[in-house]
Amino acid sequence: MQAGGVLLFKVSNQSVEGERVDERVKVLGLPAGDEAIHATLDASTQGGEAGTLVRVETLRRANKKGAPKHTWSTGVLEQAACLVTLLSPDDPLHRPMISPADVVEVQVPDATTLEVRARHFLFNTDIKPNQKIVFETAGPLVINGSVVIPSGLLVVASMDRASDIKELGGGAKGQLSFKYLVLPDGTRLPLRGSVDLQGKDVSKGLLIVGTVAFGAGVASNTGRGFAIPAGTTMSVQLDGDQKFRVGGVVPR
Repeated sequence: MQAGGVLLFKVSNQSVEGERVDERVKVLGLPAGDEAIHATLDASTQGGEAGTLVRVETLRRANKKGAPKHTWSTGVLEQAACLVTLLSPDDPLHRPMISPADVVEVQVPDATTLEVRARHFLFNTDIKPNQKIVFETAGPLVINGSVVIPSGLLVVASMDRASDIKELGGGAKGQLSFKYLVLPDGTRLPLRGSVDLQGKDVSKGLLIVGTVAFGAGVASNTGRGFAIPAGTTMSVQLDGDQKFRVGGVVPR
């Protein structure tokens, strides 16, 4: 739900609640509304596998009577469901390293392009200079008919330069720079690619970064802030010729 600009907070081990964060939902163009989100989390077993059953409902704010109109929450829930299908099920930042079996040495040329996807909703007020920002590979890299870099691997970027919204209408600025890709065995492959983010006018909405290619230059809009919604895809490049060892190379 974070992709929809909803701030969630834990009430108990079985309950999560959330409301819109106004400056964030402007990024998505969601309409005004008076509802809030409440979710309950219960241990469950389905198909013989243990998991968590999530029930989500919307409520009126401030104990108002009547059913909510779902003016914004429907869009948030739809986006959350869409992200579940896009993002890998495991957080690549906490995935354990795996030593490859049946090792094969692979050489990948300089400037090979990779598609990466943002794991989290990022708003300019939440980002600090040099903060680690988590992406994942959005699709496999295929060399000579075989997958040598699978989807869902950790990609690390940072916000090298960031400034807040200034007085007299000055927009926030930042430069997102990609650093490295982490293979399953922990090997880091250096990346290059950066995106300049900037907001401008005080009177309109916020910048949404869509699909941004390597070397895209300045991405700007008429808002004073900028944001990168979860699921945003970007293109980066491997920095230099890379020779590394992988296991289980999968035929396409």
